[in-house]
Amino acid sequence: MAVSLRKAGSGPSKPNIPTASQGDIAFLIMIFFMTTSMFAKEKGLKMVLPELGQATKIKAENILTVAVNPAGQVLVGDQIVNASDVRDIVAKQLAANANLAIALRVSRRAPYRLMIDVFDQLKLAKADRISLVPVMEEGTSGP
Repeated sequence: MAVSLRKAGSGPSKPNIPTASQGDIAFLIMIFFMTTSMFAKEKGLKMVLPELGQATKIKAENILTVAVNPAGQVLVGDQIVNASDVRDIVAKQLAANANLAIALRVSRRAPYRLMIDVFDQLKLAKADRISLVPVMEEGTSGP
């Protein structure tokens, strides 16, 4: 004779999982992953900014202006060039004048990608003295 441990007439039994400590376990797992995971540092433009109050006067002949206008045109001095040509032009200017500083003037309405491309070209030309100049445009107030 077989012995059954089920109550008589109760039907098939369902498995029962205790859920009282699920919240605690979820927080413990979350804390574990927060403390053991490595967050990637944001990669951006590496620039060394001068200390506050450090202003230097540069002679006009030692400044080369590179501008990006709202139409997406790149100007080196007064001539319109392609963004890919900036590297060669600036490298030639730097070879002629070792004290040359680059004034990068970018319109707020200019395409952001173009500004990054021009900045990259200046870095590839080994321009170490780059100044980001704020551009005051019509219809705007403040930088």
